[in-house]
Amino acid sequence: MMEGFNLSLRDIPKREILNDYSSRFLDINISAVESCIALLKTATDISKILDGNFSKYSISEGKFTILMLLYRQSDHQLTPISLSKMAEVTKGTITGLISGLENQGFIEKIPNPSDQRGYLVHLSSKGLCFLEEILPVHYTLIAKLMTGLEEGQLKDLTTLLNFLSKHLNNLERCDIL
Repeated sequence: MMEGFNLSLRDIPKREILNDYSSRFLDINISAVESCIALLKTATDISKILDGNFSKYSISEGKFTILMLLYRQSDHQLTPISLSKMAEVTKGTITGLISGLENQGFIEKIPNPSDQRGYLVHLSSKGLCFLEEILPVHYTLIAKLMTGLEEGQLKDLTTLLNFLSKHLNNLERCDIL
């Protein structure tokens, strides 16, 4: 892979190009390709907007995810391994996220009573106040991002995306890919 290469989904292939490809690649499903590209493009657009908003608060999407995972816990704490699994990131990535959040004062490491060698990641009072300040802004932004769709369309979209996600998880488990 070329260093610094960044795929842009702005220049998506038109149906005519995909039709041409289908004459050369027999198993191509043009509708599936168009849908997948549209989904990727939309996800990229949303991610850029959310990243821009997070950067105003000097956090990343990854850090926000960790803060939210802790926020959801009644005691606001988890082990690093649990955070890694729940955030679906590697141990190395979680170590970096924890370190960054600790440096910002949003989390603290506390001894793990169940494992003297380990620690728990705990949402600090600063982290809790931070989340309670930005969450209304975050959820308002999400609502604005989705205003192009009516309530029924939002429900249909959620149903379709959940169905697709479940299908993808099944494909991964079956090693069909």
